[in-house]
Amino acid sequence: MRREDDLLVRLHDAAQAVHALPSLEPHAFDLSAGYTLQREALRRRLVAGERLTGWKVAFAGRAAQDRFGIDEPVLGGLTDAMTVEPGSTLAFARLIQPKLEIELAFVLGRTLVPGFYSDEDILAAVSEVAPAFEIADCRWEGWRFGVGAFLADNAAAGLYCLGSRIRFHPEQLTHVTYRLECDGVPCGEGNAQAREDTPQANLCWLVRRLLADGQCVEAGQVVLSGALLPPMAVQAGEYRLHMLGMELALVFQA
Repeated sequence: MRREDDLLVRLHDAAQAVHALPSLEPHAFDLSAGYTLQREALRRRLVAGERLTGWKVAFAGRAAQDRFGIDEPVLGGLTDAMTVEPGSTLAFARLIQPKLEIELAFVLGRTLVPGFYSDEDILAAVSEVAPAFEIADCRWEGWRFGVGAFLADNAAAGLYCLGSRIRFHPEQLTHVTYRLECDGVPCGEGNAQAREDTPQANLCWLVRRLLADGQCVEAGQVVLSGALLPPMAVQAGEYRLHMLGMELALVFQA
């Protein structure tokens, strides 16, 4: 069995058994090899019956990119098997080493095929936005990896949960604030436009990256546009995200 096939089998088995794998050497796989492995792993999931539902942005900030020696964000795929209903209770037993991220989710209203699109064109293709949780879940022990191994792990895409969707208007982006609580205790807050990596910049980067690779971005797909607070280790309790005038809740159970 080729080294790449062996790695994909080990990652699949780790997800099924809910256990982490020993970390690889940082340069075991480069960025290009990581994306090749990611695409093959996603292809196998789709063949097995899962449906591609969208995409996630990771390493959108300059500090993370510098750490891994890259000059742009990276991406991962989302499938229907990763979706969680709002208000659900998640048992830690189904997760390996989860971290919680809060995100602004964009929902595409029409399909974009490879070609040139301005930022305005891409935003015009968005039909809805929603507050979102991503439960990132890395299959490498201690969250230690090089960029290729991270991509082979589908950019640690674990589960995701969308709140209520509202119709999107680009002017909404000027005042997207957010606040996260766990059991009523504040965990962080902010304004999406006060960031170096705004949600709309990350969305436009991801769409262009996919289209440049010959991948269409389909109507109905979701884009998780990057963590708005530093990813946090999950503890048992109820998390509530306040964003877009709505509240999104998830419970984690030991």
